[in-house]
Amino acid sequence: MAQKVPNSVDAQVQPAFDQLESDAIAFVTEHHPELVSLLQSLKSMRQKEYDMAIREIGRTKKRLEALVKREPELHSMELDAWKLKSKIDLLMARGIARDKSFDKAVLRDLLSQRLENQKKRWRHEQTTLKKRQEQLAELLARTEGSENDKVEQELSTHLKNVDAKIVKTKKSKQDAKSSKEDKTKP
Repeated sequence: MAQKVPNSVDAQVQPAFDQLESDAIAFVTEHHPELVSLLQSLKSMRQKEYDMAIREIGRTKKRLEALVKREPELHSMELDAWKLKSKIDLLMARGIARDKSFDKAVLRDLLSQRLENQKKRWRHEQTTLKKRQEQLAELLARTEGSENDKVEQELSTHLKNVDAKIVKTKKSKQDAKSSKEDKTKP
């Protein structure tokens, strides 16, 4: 049987997927090692599902990396949420494979932890929104009663910018005209 020759698109996509796969496996190994064996089984039995799982883990990793820079506290909560979801999904997959044979107490505990994590994230979001609301109230308070002054100040700035651009344009035209005249002189 002849080996399939990869087309140029496959040849370009494969190295990117290989890197994504490597990064995803490293992420899972660090944060949910039990999942690695399931991914290995999935790879050998259901390649398309494996590819989808790797891409999903890659998206999660990227989203969490962005959060660690912006909001380290939220990053920690979101990472915990992912771990809990992953553990629940793994427990359910094993339960399906074993004909509903899994420890319900473990599932109950994981669901309880996930709910507590969700409440923690909601509290964090509520605090963030309160801070933003305070900032907006402060901005509104600073502009209340001084709308005309603000408008006049901005109008003055815009008019100065227009005047400066007109002067610059006129100078450019004069320079171009002078240059053209210099070239036509013998």
